[in-house]
Amino acid sequence: MRVTPEQIKVFVAYARHYFGEDALLWLFGSRVDDSKKGGDYDFFIETTLQDTDEIIERKIALLVKLQGTAQFEDEKIDLVVKRAASSFEMPIYQIARQEGVRI
Repeated sequence: MRVTPEQIKVFVAYARHYFGEDALLWLFGSRVDDSKKGGDYDFFIETTLQDTDEIIERKIALLVKLQGTAQFEDEKIDLVVKRAASSFEMPIYQIARQEGVRI
């Protein structure tokens, strides 16, 4: 993985703060492939939160918090968030789970 242990530590801490200790977290996309260079940070979060407005607010707050850290300053970060209880499945959810790395 092309992510530092410190970046993982920071992401997990803030993701759990905003989405709960029971949130499931993945890194996916080009950063899981050691043979590639560059690329943004793609994170997938499954949360037990249900309220859509609350999820959006927390997603934005998490992005702002991460962008304010030395580990992610000036980096492009994509967050995909899914309600765990929802039966709605987008292809990106399956890609993140199958090709990503659970963190």
